[in-house]
Amino acid sequence: MSRILGAAPGRCEKNSVMTDCRRLDKFTGMNPVMKVFGGVVLIAAWGPCLLAADFNVRDHGGEIQAAVEAAAAAGGGRVVVPAGEWTSGTIWLKSHTELHLEKGAVIKGSTDAKDYNRNDVFPENFWSAGEEWSGGHLVMAYKATDVAITGAGVIDGNGPAFFDEEPEEDSRFPWYKYGLKLHPVDRVWFRPGPMVAIFLSKNIRLEGVTLKNTPCWTAHFRCCDGLDIRGVTIDADRTIANSDGFSIDCTRNVKVRDCRIFTGDDGFAIRASCEHHPRENFCENILVENCEVASCCYGVRFGVGTGLIRNIEIRDCRITESSRAFGFTPSWLDAGKNCYIENVTVRDCFAGSTERPVEMWTFHGDSRVRDISFVNCRFEAMLPSAVGGNERCCPENIRFENCGLKFLDRIVPRGHLDWITRTVQNRDRVFLERAGQGVVKNLVVTNCVPVDWRERGALVLSFDDRNFEDWEKAVPLFEKYGAHATFFVSGQIDNAAVKTMKFLSERGHSVGLHGLRHANADEAIAAEGAGKYYADDIARQRDQCRVSYAPAKTFAYPNCRRTDEADRLFYSKGFVRVRGGLSLTPYDPKGLKQAGRKPLATDDRAFFPVLELPKRRRLDTIIMGEAYHTDIEDILACIRRAAERKEVFVVTSHGIAPDAKDIHMKTEWLEKMLAAANAHGLPVLGFDELPSCK
Repeated sequence: MSRILGAAPGRCEKNSVMTDCRRLDKFTGMNPVMKVFGGVVLIAAWGPCLLAADFNVRDHGGEIQAAVEAAAAAGGGRVVVPAGEWTSGTIWLKSHTELHLEKGAVIKGSTDAKDYNRNDVFPENFWSAGEEWSGGHLVMAYKATDVAITGAGVIDGNGPAFFDEEPEEDSRFPWYKYGLKLHPVDRVWFRPGPMVAIFLSKNIRLEGVTLKNTPCWTAHFRCCDGLDIRGVTIDADRTIANSDGFSIDCTRNVKVRDCRIFTGDDGFAIRASCEHHPRENFCENILVENCEVASCCYGVRFGVGTGLIRNIEIRDCRITESSRAFGFTPSWLDAGKNCYIENVTVRDCFAGSTERPVEMWTFHGDSRVRDISFVNCRFEAMLPSAVGGNERCCPENIRFENCGLKFLDRIVPRGHLDWITRTVQNRDRVFLERAGQGVVKNLVVTNCVPVDWRERGALVLSFDDRNFEDWEKAVPLFEKYGAHATFFVSGQIDNAAVKTMKFLSERGHSVGLHGLRHANADEAIAAEGAGKYYADDIARQRDQCRVSYAPAKTFAYPNCRRTDEADRLFYSKGFVRVRGGLSLTPYDPKGLKQAGRKPLATDDRAFFPVLELPKRRRLDTIIMGEAYHTDIEDILACIRRAAERKEVFVVTSHGIAPDAKDIHMKTEWLEKMLAAANAHGLPVLGFDELPSCK
């Protein structure tokens, strides 16, 4: 059956050519052009609207390239790779062809140099002696129009096969010291170059596929026009040097959405290095949206090369475990001078577990970085952002607006990369510092604060029991305000608990224990002794955490029932902190205990000075919920007081839902609290983020 190239199965039938082909080239505004090739109708101008036949690889002797050639000879088509592993050398895509990998299909790169294209197969191709890669590629296209790579399958570059298990110290770069594998097995041929390489082409689409184990850059798009990438996963071997994610090079009109990128080098490299072509080959008009990046170098890197990079928007992205989240580096070493980066906006993004959120420097040639904005971003890093240049070339018109920075004393690196972990001491904790000579023109920083408990006070939120679905649904709300909480889990640490605990931990929240039996500590110790209580109620739950790799180092007393003996017991067992309670708002669903209650904001027992945090191993909380008659306006007044007086205010609830009742927190209340804390510059912290007790 004929199909629309790139469309979802069943969307476009032969008799409805135009019905479901409404989305044409948004970048160029071209109108569809009807063409007929051998009885097959083609709609030119944009790949998703190409009606073509299927060419199954099985029908062509299992040779993927043979199926591609057959599709090209027919005027275009969809090359279907069925489930199974298919070893291949270079696959050269032609105009009007779609490489479609069905679920379970794996294209695995050959290790034989003869299976790959020559280094000089086209003038713009290149190999790198310095970085030890050839010009061979696993999937490529050159001067093609309307090409696509789609499906639920995997393209596996077989990268680890090109490296020794233990790299030798004579590698060109000393990266072996960091656990990175660089030394190729074959020093004559080196390794393949970028796994997917598409050059001088128009209307390219990647959707759904997984790209893994690249031997070099994962995907390189050079001098292209019209690139649409959606729902692609990149999973690189973190120990392979140069395993960048998407390298977008002198390419215009680009959309990258809903992708997950895990690399051993830059996640995105947005560059302009087309020295073989006129300077009108700008890298411009690029949108990156709703992507998750974890990299061993820059999350998103702008620069490296000679040319113009402009009109870029990065929004709603999450970058973690990267040495730098965003880098503006016009030159690398002393190469790539005269690079110009302008009109870049980063909006509503999160960067965490990184050394620096933003690094921007211009020191070579006449390189220029200007008109750069960061808006509504949240950073968690060991060091502040750094911006600077010299008198000859310096950043200009740089803006940070409504951004927050929380300092980390350490980060947990990925893989072998312990070289990016170090303790930061004796540093000025500022939002931004000057790099190099520190020259910047027109730098504007508005409503941006480093989140430092010593200077700001803190709101400490926690939630109890097993309200897993509620907690996970609330995560986007916490992320909106750059806030974290602690979730204390009761009962068995079973699969459901482990799943939620890991989900929350990976997003910066703290998890703790709330007792296997949810027993009142004072009553249990009095009835059965401290040893048996700990063994039956706490030790077993703690052991379940350790086995499941979901460690917890804090404890919340069920019903806030505790004794001094219980406190000493938990401290002796290695718990960092415990949470008790204040009876300022007692459980009172019938409203019988309201007489004489004064506003919480006027009750000093609900607060303590932030500088006492290192001495406080027990934090006492008030509880929110309709059954405790906690008034949200009173809570907001408490938040304002904590910010003004540099105090700590501790609040606990259970579930989180729009219609919450009894002992649970309404979603509306939570957002009002987070918004108020944000407005007053009050960090919202989990227990694990608090300073260690002395």
